[in-house]
Amino acid sequence: MKMMKISMLLLWILVFASCSGDFERETDNISSRMGQVTFLFGLQEDDAFIVQTRSGSQEQIARMWYAVADKEGKIIKPLYQKLENDFSKLTIEGLQQGDYTLVFLATTSVEEEAGEAIKEPTYLSDDWLMNLTEKAPLDAVYFYKKIELQIGREQTPVSQLVTLERCVGRVDVDLKLSSDYMWRFIRKIDITFDDSEGIYATLGVNGQYSGSKGVEAYDITGKCSFYSLPGHKPLSGFVSIESECSDGKLFERKYRFTGCNIEPGRVSHISIDYLHPENQDGFFCVREEDFVRFRTDTMFLADEPRDVFYNSGRRSFYANAPLQMSISNEHELLVKFFSPVGIQDVTVLCRFNKVSTEFFELAHFDRIYPFMEASFPLPVVDSERTFTTSNGRKVVVPAQHELANDDVTLVFRTDDPFMKKMEQIDSHWFIRFSAYSADAGHAYWRHMNPLLCRHGVALALNMAFMFSSEEFNAEMNNYEGRLKDNGGNPINLDALRQRIRNHGGLVLGCVSGVGGLGGGNTYGLAGYCYTGVYFDATPPDAHPHNYPRQAMFHEYGHCLGYNHSSTMTYGDQWTVLCATVFVNMGKEDKLPVCSKNIVGELPM
Repeated sequence: MKMMKISMLLLWILVFASCSGDFERETDNISSRMGQVTFLFGLQEDDAFIVQTRSGSQEQIARMWYAVADKEGKIIKPLYQKLENDFSKLTIEGLQQGDYTLVFLATTSVEEEAGEAIKEPTYLSDDWLMNLTEKAPLDAVYFYKKIELQIGREQTPVSQLVTLERCVGRVDVDLKLSSDYMWRFIRKIDITFDDSEGIYATLGVNGQYSGSKGVEAYDITGKCSFYSLPGHKPLSGFVSIESECSDGKLFERKYRFTGCNIEPGRVSHISIDYLHPENQDGFFCVREEDFVRFRTDTMFLADEPRDVFYNSGRRSFYANAPLQMSISNEHELLVKFFSPVGIQDVTVLCRFNKVSTEFFELAHFDRIYPFMEASFPLPVVDSERTFTTSNGRKVVVPAQHELANDDVTLVFRTDDPFMKKMEQIDSHWFIRFSAYSADAGHAYWRHMNPLLCRHGVALALNMAFMFSSEEFNAEMNNYEGRLKDNGGNPINLDALRQRIRNHGGLVLGCVSGVGGLGGGNTYGLAGYCYTGVYFDATPPDAHPHNYPRQAMFHEYGHCLGYNHSSTMTYGDQWTVLCATVFVNMGKEDKLPVCSKNIVGELPM
């Protein structure tokens, strides 16, 4: 009997130990998920803000804080907390059964703002976000959310989407200018509220605002807006604007405003009619920083469709006049620049053919960037404007509501070195692009692409400039009697120069399987020829007469009317002459577009 009891006891111990082990493993599994809560974060989609910053880019959480409070309002530290690096998800584990309050604070500002203070809270009643800067708003986007959470007896995992809401408002100062070109005169803008305690200074953990601040001479130059904790009431004040005149004289004006309500997640507008002595001038200036205000684009970008760059109405130019200015169908100044090299300080002169025989200064561009295509509104289209003649006389031109290209004569002036080179080109080649028979199953013709078009522009400018240069004409004299026509007769060099000057131009295309195809206006090169003709496309000690350069001038020999029986296509005469001068001028930085990197490094 005793042995039986001992055996039963051992069996009971073994069974208990086995069950105990299973229970511990199951308990561990439940414990790891006990009171687990997962929060997925999003930002409030508010029509007033359109979930975007002042620059128009999508908002992203850059920094974030959170706290968990028990039902007594005391901040607690859960056993396990993990906030993802991109602030998209927060996981909390170890919450016991009960009621909790969770609060979240976030900002899109990467670095701590001036005056920003984030206090680590102990209770829900504590201050959390504080503005410590005197006489300035807390100028950044902040988001806040408070949620109530209940952990049940089962303590099953919970997942919840939290949409963070803006706890600041935005104030936009809307300047009504006679034209967007008036921005160049504005040097400084600041804002002052009459009430020195008109806006809140603190956001509490519980979402309540408290404290008070004022705004005095807060600089909003450039952005014309600012963010702020809400206001106690509608605010009044003034906006001070310091401006400059064309003669360099500075002046300041103050503009009163009232009824400015700063509310969370809303935009309050202060509208101001900007006054300037030159409000009615017809002349305008465009700085590089002003381009964003207008319809500016770049030609031959990577995604430009074929029906655009093959359209000669949109993509064609004269080799000696790559800068085009005209009046568009929308009555705006249309500027196109067929060049991979930018230029500086361009003044546009205009004669209104129906109004005056004199030219007026119409516009000035600080910079025209490579392959620029842009439209600029003309103030004179909407209202009468005052222009200045070359002798200083003021002339009032009535509004030109239906202004067309035939109504004006446009010229420009610039001392830019690139444009000075263009003035030396004595030919009027018309340059455009074609698919030729690329879609018809042709053995050689292939489609151009935007990058090849850019290299084609550079090639045409370089070749036209070289043929007009003293360097080329001096070297060509050394080939007297060596350049032979189709019948083997010596070519008169002056007649050849005249033929080059009078040539109608080139229709650029792309080929494959051969280096090129040419004749008349037809001018096709393989892609590697377009990119391989620059002086730095070959080693410094290499012979200039590489295959791409040979193809470049071989095909132009055909365009001039010579066949393979002449020395203008094959041999060591015409193509060697041209390639040698071309490379030397490139090395000496004498060509308009010397290096392959000029095109290669442009944004596509």
